Amino acid sequence: MIHSHFYWVIDRDLLKLLANSIQTGPRKGRQKKGLTMKKVTPEPTITSITVPIDYTRTLVAMRDAGKCDGYVDLNLNDANFSVGAGQGSEYKLIYIICFHRDIGDNEDPAKSKLLEELGKLGFQPEGPAESCAVGEHHPDLQRQFPIVARRQVWRDPRGVPLCPILRGDSTYRSQFLHDVRYGWRDDCRFLASRKPVANGDSK
Repeated sequence: MIHSHFYWVIDRDLLKLLANSIQTGPRKGRQKKGLTMKKVTPEPTITSITVPIDYTRTLVAMRDAGKCDGYVDLNLNDANFSVGAGQGSEYKLIYIICFHRDIGDNEDPAKSKLLEELGKLGFQPEGPAESCAVGEHHPDLQRQFPIVARRQVWRDPRGVPLCPILRGDSTYRSQFLHDVRYGWRDDCRFLASRKPVANGDSK
């Protein structure tokens, strides 16, 4: 009985200490000082690659040259998307940008958070031809992360706004069309180029 009573005293004292810690500990102190946790926006990472592109080819020829062994959306074609403004064959510097956070999008450029953020960095999105060239000449990139070409949006017969995205993993490589209304995950990379410098702008 003595031992039983002794342990009960110890347990009771421990409970008091725990209660005092909860009431006067650091958490309560922070609340009294009015401190709040500030959400930190991660810095985007920007890398670049140089890709050969033959703009004289059709988009279908560019798409098929990637030799994806997974799903290929056949709506990625010349009727739905244009090749772009390139002339002949050239080596093009393409930037790959990751925001490391989920980011919203919209078919209307004025309402697209993605396009807004790219513009703040001085970039504009690249399109299907550049996406196909990346898939053809740097096939392992899409195994590491999704690669988005956001310059053009095509509405399918149901009215869904879609743009190209390269996907894959260690077992496959695919070319999808993604509904831009769903936005983009934090692991997505966006193909981009520098925005043209306006006349008179020294930047």
